Amino acid sequence: MWRPGLALIAGAVLGASGSQAQGVGFLTEQERLASYCAGVSEARLRDMEEFLKTQCAGSTRRECRETAEAMEKAKVQDRRLWDYLTRQIIASREQGRREKALSAATIAKGNNDWLACKRRDPARPADELLACRESQGCLIDARFGFLDQ
Repeated sequence: MWRPGLALIAGAVLGASGSQAQGVGFLTEQERLASYCAGVSEARLRDMEEFLKTQCAGSTRRECRETAEAMEKAKVQDRRLWDYLTRQIIASREQGRREKALSAATIAKGNNDWLACKRRDPARPADELLACRESQGCLIDARFGFLDQ
């Protein structure tokens, strides 16, 4: 399934080149968290979609039901993250190229961290890898009080 996230960021970065926006040259902690977690969310949703498609077609197994429910919840959070990023960075006239590029790089890092955690040696606990600890932090709803409901 095509996810517009990275394409939107790339387009916004390229489109901003003619813009007069100067920005501040950095992302706020909320913008950084939302960017990183949007990348995690994209990778996570792809994983869940692939699992449901390949392992759960027509199945009523408990793990399939739980994954489907988690995916619906994750889609809501994903939409909230992208709405925030669109408003704060992608479509903002106050953000410059640097902020848009930083956001895109942070989204890519979140995506890569989720994948690195998923691909780690199964014998190695997730807690040992910083990428796992950081990407798992995106699953804590309490961190996102700044997002619109």
